[in-house]
Amino acid sequence: MGSWFANVRAPKEGWRLDIVSLLAVIGEGSMEAHMQPMTSSWTCILPRIMPAPQALLKPSRPTRMPSFPASVVGVSNGTFVPVLNFFPSIIHPIDDLPAFAFKLLQIKRKSDIRPSDAEPTTSEKTIVSGNDAGGEEAQIFEPTVRRRESTLRQITKAATKVLLSAEPHIPTKTFSPLNVLSVISCFLTIGLLIWAALIEDGTACVALGSISLASCIVGYGSWWSPILKQRVFHGYVPAGDVVIRTREGAFIVVKCDEEVARELYTGTEECHYWTSTKMYRVLVGIGTFLLMISVVLLGNCDFPMQAAIGGSYIALNGAFWLISLLGKDAFWDMSVYECTDITPSDAAFAEESHPPDVEGIASYTRSLWYAIRETGGETAWARISGAAPQTKEWRDWLTEAGEKAKVSERYWPAVERRGVLIGTADPAISDSIHGPSREDSGFPEQHAPATQIPPPATR
Repeated sequence: MGSWFANVRAPKEGWRLDIVSLLAVIGEGSMEAHMQPMTSSWTCILPRIMPAPQALLKPSRPTRMPSFPASVVGVSNGTFVPVLNFFPSIIHPIDDLPAFAFKLLQIKRKSDIRPSDAEPTTSEKTIVSGNDAGGEEAQIFEPTVRRRESTLRQITKAATKVLLSAEPHIPTKTFSPLNVLSVISCFLTIGLLIWAALIEDGTACVALGSISLASCIVGYGSWWSPILKQRVFHGYVPAGDVVIRTREGAFIVVKCDEEVARELYTGTEECHYWTSTKMYRVLVGIGTFLLMISVVLLGNCDFPMQAAIGGSYIALNGAFWLISLLGKDAFWDMSVYECTDITPSDAAFAEESHPPDVEGIASYTRSLWYAIRETGGETAWARISGAAPQTKEWRDWLTEAGEKAKVSERYWPAVERRGVLIGTADPAISDSIHGPSREDSGFPEQHAPATQIPPPATR
C-alpha cells in the first residue's frame, strides 16, 4: 500500500508539473460556447476528463436558447417578435448578410403529414374505378369500399393526432464534433486510469476517478432537450409567411405555413431538462466537492502521470478550440426542415449597386420594396415592425408600393417615388456616395425631416 500512496513529502528533485491542476480548469471560454450543444446529447454523461468542468457548475440553468437582435413579423397575422430565435439563425444566418441584402426563402417541414397528402393504394383505386363504372362488380364491393374509406379516415385521423401531439424536437447530430470528442475523451480517461494502475500511482487513480465522476454527475444534471412551440388548435389559418429585418437593413422573406412559423420564429425555444432544479443543485454541489478533491490530488501525482494528464488536457483544450471555429450547423441536426432559396433574379443581388440609375443603387428603400413586392403587396407588417417611419409621407409611399405590388408591377421606381413623396433633396447622392440617409438607413424609426440640405457640390 505504501508504493501506491506516498506517506511523506518528497524532496524537490528536478522538473515538477504541479501546474497540471491549473491546466484542468483552463479553457472556460471555449467550454461556455459548447455548453448547450454538448449537454443536449447523451454523451454529456460519459465519465471523462474535460477542460474547465467548472463551466457547468452554474447556480441556474438557461431556460431557452440564445437569440439574435432582428425584427421578425408575420405577413398575414402581424405577430411581431423583436429577436430571431436560435434555430432559424442556423438555417439562414443573418450575420453573413451584408447591408440592404434581400433573400426569398421557402421552408418546409419534411415530416409534415396531412390527410390531403394521403393517396389511395392500387387496390383502392381499382375498387373506386369499378364503382364509377356502375357495374355489377362495383355493387358487390360497395360495402367493402365504404368500410375501407371509414377505416382509412380513422387511421388518418389517429396518425394525425399522434403527429400533432408530438412536440417538435431538434436533436444534435449523432456524429457531431462534440459527441465524437466526448467519446474520445472517455476512452482517453480509461487509458490514463489503466496506465496509472500499471505504474501503481494511486493518487492519479483517485484524481482521475473523482474528476471523471464529477463530469458525469454535472453532465447528467445539465442534460436537456430543445423543445419548440407548436399550435394547440389546428383549424384553418392563413399562411405563416414572415419577414425578417436586420439592423443593417437586410430583409429575408420566408414562405412557410403557420406550423413552421410557430416552431421557428414566433414561438419560444424552451429547454426541457431531465432533472428538476432542486436535484440539479444537489448534483452541482456534489460535483463541486469532487472537483476540489481532484484539483488537490492532480498536483500530487507522480511525474509520469502528471506529464500524461497535462498533455491530455492540452490536447483537449486545442481540440475544443478548433471545434469552436466550425459553424453551428455542424452540431445541430436541422434535416427536419427543407430550406430552398427562391430569390428572383431581379432581387438576387440587392446589396450591389449599378449606377448611374438611382434605382440600381443599393438602398434600404429598394430592399423594402422588394420585400413588399414578394409578400404580395402586404404593407401592414412594415408598419407593425417599424420598417418604415410613422409619417404621412411614408404611409403614402407604403400605400402606393402595396398597390403596385398587387398588380404585379415588378419594376416600380421605388426610390424615385420615395424622393418625390418624402422630399429627399438628392436620392442618388444620399443613397450612394454618402451612404444611406437617415430615412433610408436600417434604423427607419429615426427619420430625417422632410427638407434636407444638399451636400456641397465640391464633394
